[in-house]
Amino acid sequence: MPDEIATQSDPALLARVRDVAGGVNGRLAFAVVDLEPEPTTRRALIGTSPDTLFEIGSITKALTGMLLAEFVERGRLSLATEVGEVAPIPSGSDLSSVTLLELATHTSGLPRMPASGASSLRSWSHAVLGRNPYRGSPASVIELAARQTLHSRGQRRYSNIGGAALGEILAVVADTAYPSLLAERILRPLQMGRTTVSTKGHHALSGRSSRGLPREPWVLQGYAPAGGVVSTIDDMARLAAALLDGTAPGLRSIEPINGIPTDRPNRRSGLFWMIDGPPDRVPTITWHNGGTGGYSSLLVLVPEARKAVIALQSVAGRSQHLQRIALELAH
Repeated sequence: MPDEIATQSDPALLARVRDVAGGVNGRLAFAVVDLEPEPTTRRALIGTSPDTLFEIGSITKALTGMLLAEFVERGRLSLATEVGEVAPIPSGSDLSSVTLLELATHTSGLPRMPASGASSLRSWSHAVLGRNPYRGSPASVIELAARQTLHSRGQRRYSNIGGAALGEILAVVADTAYPSLLAERILRPLQMGRTTVSTKGHHALSGRSSRGLPREPWVLQGYAPAGGVVSTIDDMARLAAALLDGTAPGLRSIEPINGIPTDRPNRRSGLFWMIDGPPDRVPTITWHNGGTGGYSSLLVLVPEARKAVIALQSVAGRSQHLQRIALELAH
């Protein structure tokens, strides 16, 4: 892992980002981590600082996948463990027989958003008013997941409620809260001192929608394991470096798992991580992106080159744009 991270933008990288990105909206932070020939981290910052908090959205799921892998490494759980074995699930719930592996690979059959009147109202308020659509206590998230009807179980069906439920179930197993569990098992060992679960008293600044409208910070409570973490570009660089050099807790989360259906023929699945290989991607990349009401994020690992690119932006709906820039920077 790099011993030190530069305290300002790398001029050459900043110039390249500006050239590739074209017009820049909002606060933007890029980092390129390269372990060869020696560990280095270069940054490009536009309208921001190294310590600025960004909502990383669904990259949080990758952290939750690392937590699950860490439990498996300790022998506390297995990927075949069923939810009903470790969490208080009502009798007759479809969720009881779902495995932790299914939750961590979006093959449980759970919907993206839970079907409920309150969830529908929050989705409307997000679309119209820009408010956070994900709210509920940890216990209520598990209960709500248990009330869902599973559809197309065994096939990939992206699920935020599934990601949230998995993280909260791991917290139940550890007899603690998800923010504390994440800090203890992942963040502190990696010295990610600025990274936390967003709360009412500690969150990122307001971001912008893709149309430039202000969006309130997301404080996800029980949904935090699916997308509620805030971080800095330096902390994300530390995470990437540890995944590349093999020192990260829960490292097996980035390994491809055989037999998991995905949405592309060249794509394989880790524990929430996506792994794209030949013929579309040479060399193979392991990645996850994220999006909230006012932020976009991306973390790309190129294990063969021992290189990574991280991109954070305070504007929603920019993940594909960030991916295009990141893949340019990865070469």
